[in-house]
Amino acid sequence: MSTGRDKPRLRKVERLNLQRGDEALLVLRDPTGLSEQVAFPQEASVVLDALDGQRTVPQIRQSLAMRGILEIELADLEALVRDLEAAGYLDDAAFRARWEAIHREFLASPVRRPRWAGLLYPDDPAALAELLAAGIPDPSTRFTDAGAALGVLLPHQPLPAPGAPTDAATRAAASLGDEVLRGLPRARDIDLVVVLGTDYHPGLQPFVVTDKRYATPRGELQSDPALVRALDRRLPWIRREEIRHREAMSLELAAAVLQHLYDGACPPVLPVLCGPAAIELDEGGPVEAFLATMEHVLEDRRVLWWVTAELGHEGPAYGRPALTKDRVAALMARDRAVLAALADGRPDQLGRCCKDVPGLDPPSGTAALLTAARLFPVGYGAELVAYAAGRPVGADEGWIGLGGVRFTRPVADDDDDFTPSSPRVA
Repeated sequence: MSTGRDKPRLRKVERLNLQRGDEALLVLRDPTGLSEQVAFPQEASVVLDALDGQRTVPQIRQSLAMRGILEIELADLEALVRDLEAAGYLDDAAFRARWEAIHREFLASPVRRPRWAGLLYPDDPAALAELLAAGIPDPSTRFTDAGAALGVLLPHQPLPAPGAPTDAATRAAASLGDEVLRGLPRARDIDLVVVLGTDYHPGLQPFVVTDKRYATPRGELQSDPALVRALDRRLPWIRREEIRHREAMSLELAAAVLQHLYDGACPPVLPVLCGPAAIELDEGGPVEAFLATMEHVLEDRRVLWWVTAELGHEGPAYGRPALTKDRVAALMARDRAVLAALADGRPDQLGRCCKDVPGLDPPSGTAALLTAARLFPVGYGAELVAYAAGRPVGADEGWIGLGGVRFTRPVADDDDDFTPSSPRVA
C-alpha cells in the first residue's frame, strides 16, 4: 500500500517567515486547522516547492543537486517527507483518513467545543471571568427596557490579561467592548442572537450555519435546531461545510463575551460564518437566496444582531508590506469610509470602500460587514462608538483597524418606544 511518499505532494497551506533570534524559520500553517503548525529552517523552502506530486524523493534530491540549489542527504530528505506526512501536510491517504476522522467526530457531537481556549484566552473559567470582567465590568448595568437596540459590531481581538503591560493601542482596543456594550436588550426581550462571524478559512459556500451549542470554558450557549432545520430545508448547501465552524475563532470569542454579558442566560444563538464568497451579491445565486431566506425565517423574531468583524490587517505580521506613515494614513481613511457607509446603510458604497482602494487589501471582515448591511432593516441607525488600532500577537510588526458600532432599529411611525440615534461617524 502506498504511503504517499512515492511522489509526495504538499497540500495548499500557508507559509509564514519567522525570525527567532538569529534563526530564520519557515512556518507551515494549515488554514483548515486540521494540522498543527510546524516550523523548518528557511532553507527547506526549496524542498517544499519541489513536493509537487510529480517526482519521487530520490528524483527531488537529484533535481536540487543538479541545479546547485541544495545539497541534502537522501536519508534527511526522506525524514523530512515522513515528518510532513505525520503532521498531515501531504496530500495523501494519511491526510484524507485524518480529515475523515476529524470531520466525523465534529459532525457527531451536539457541542462545538472551544478550540482557542488556552491559546487566545484562558481555559480556566475563573481566569476567563476575571479577564472579561476587567474589559467589560458590571454586565448587569448594560441593559435597558427600551426597544431601540438592533445590534453591535465588535472586533474579535483577545483581551489583554489583567495586570499585563500594555501600550496605548492595546488599551484602546481592549476598551472597545466596554464602550460599545451599553443599552443592550435584556435576555427576556430577545428571541434570538444572530452572530455574523468572519471566516478566515477556505470554503466554497458563502455562509455556513450549525445547530451545535457553542461551548465556552464557562458553559454552553443555547442553539435553535428548529431554525437551522428551516434554513437547511430552504438552502440545502447551508450546512455542507459545517466543519468550518470547528476553527471559527470569531464566533468562539463572541460566544465567550455573550456568556459573560448574559451570565449563562443568553437567548438561543444562530452562529453564521460569512466567507469570501459572501462578498459579491449574486442575482439569483446563493448569497441572494440566503438574504431572502433569513428575512423570511426571522420575520416574527426579536433578534439581537452581533457582528464580529475587523477592518484592515496590514504589515509584515500578515505577509504584507512594511508599514509607513502614509500607508497607515491611507488605511485609517479607508476604514473610516467603510464605517461611514455601514452607518449610513449603504451596502453598495460599503462594498466599494472595502474593495476599490488601490494598494490596500479589503478589510478582513468585509463579508460579515456587507452581510449585516444587507440584512438589517432599511433605515436602521448606527453610531460609531470607538475606532482604534490594534496590534498582532507576536513580535512582527502589524496594524489592525478596529471599530465598535451600536446599531438601532429604524424609527416606526406607530411605535413611540423606538428612539434610535442618528447615524454618526466620528
